[in-house]
Amino acid sequence: MILLVKPEAADSGFSLDMALRTEPLELEYISSMLHQAGIPCYLFEAAADPHTFEELLLEYHPAAVAVTGYITQENRIKDYAKRAKAFDPGILTLAGGSHAQQNPERFFEPYIDFVCRSDNIYAILDVLQQKPFEKIDGLCYDTCEGWKMNPVEAFDINRLPIPDRSHMERYLDKYRYLDVHPVALLKTSSSCPHHCSFCYGRTLNNGQYYQRELSLVIEELQGIISPNIQIVDDDFLYDADRLWQFIALIRSHNIHKTFICYGRADFITANPKLMKALADIGLKYVMVGLEAVSNRQLDSYAKGTSLNVNCACIRLLRELSIHPVGLFIVDIRFRRKDFRNLRRFIHSMDLAYTGISIFTPIPGTALYRQYEKRLLTTEPEKWDFMHLVVPPVHLSRFRFYLEYFRLVMDLFRLAQKKGIYRFLRLNDYKHIFRRLLFQEGLRNK
Repeated sequence: MILLVKPEAADSGFSLDMALRTEPLELEYISSMLHQAGIPCYLFEAAADPHTFEELLLEYHPAAVAVTGYITQENRIKDYAKRAKAFDPGILTLAGGSHAQQNPERFFEPYIDFVCRSDNIYAILDVLQQKPFEKIDGLCYDTCEGWKMNPVEAFDINRLPIPDRSHMERYLDKYRYLDVHPVALLKTSSSCPHHCSFCYGRTLNNGQYYQRELSLVIEELQGIISPNIQIVDDDFLYDADRLWQFIALIRSHNIHKTFICYGRADFITANPKLMKALADIGLKYVMVGLEAVSNRQLDSYAKGTSLNVNCACIRLLRELSIHPVGLFIVDIRFRRKDFRNLRRFIHSMDLAYTGISIFTPIPGTALYRQYEKRLLTTEPEKWDFMHLVVPPVHLSRFRFYLEYFRLVMDLFRLAQKKGIYRFLRLNDYKHIFRRLLFQEGLRNK
């Protein structure tokens, strides 16, 4: 028996679980692979499962525990491995996920046996089947001479099995994307075709972008019971010819779903007919990295787009009855006027759905190395895009957080006036942001 663990959210003072809660898709791929190999497993999602981790250890006495998570969950991942070893030192412990892939050395601990830094889920099967460690793709393991890191090979996404969604179906009512509920995840590509300076997407899968065969995508879609699908590709709106094929297949297979995806403003504005066709088959929400409201800032992020393109994108999506979800970066170089300009732009474009992230250099990227000596914290829980991890340039930390607090609260009220986010409680968020303001804004480094 193998225990697959998705930890609870990090205790950083923030939790987006109320608004954005997703099924454990990567673990569902692994579950499917293990079942095909005849290896029983149990998927433990800490935030949903009625059992405790220790109860499952007692019930199943697993041979291995595999834990995955994001950077904010680094300490959670380590804690589960430590608890497994405390229960039985003979349990094999494995750590994985995008953060472990980018920063495997952060998991080189005596209670972690293996770190998986490849997209290749079959490397886990190789470990369980006791193949020679030195031959396993991307595996990190301890030896008497220290930790060894095997080379990583690009993994063809077409080798992934259809995920085992029995777990998701049990907890279907718990998964949502903003006002869309319930939501299942769908992956149709790996890595990213773009090179934005602030994002690590391109570095995943050894920097190789793969697209999944559309026949496999359709096969998976036909087996998903959720009426709403979030496509988790870093950029689903990339290959126009492939998207036209996708549209034709959705129509010919008579699939009726609501779709959510990521896309770039320049692609959207350049392909109005394609976007109309996507809207006709159920595309209702597009997350667009608008990032900034000035061309100077857009150029600094290497976005390859412009403010005019961003505005045209918003207008086009709205004309097609697709909700634009504008994603913006609050830069550490912001002055008070920049917060005001961002607020005014969002109001002028009547953007109801927005995501406002504080500039955060991600460990494992070139941008992180650029800012590494200026870090305010090394706590992984603070890498949630809502904490300052490097100092602001022109404002005090308190003033920066105050302006951020005002901006987010203003946009929250704007959204609720339009009848969205009704499931969220404004007073709860006020309390969270006040705590951020006075605990983090007044803290000395």
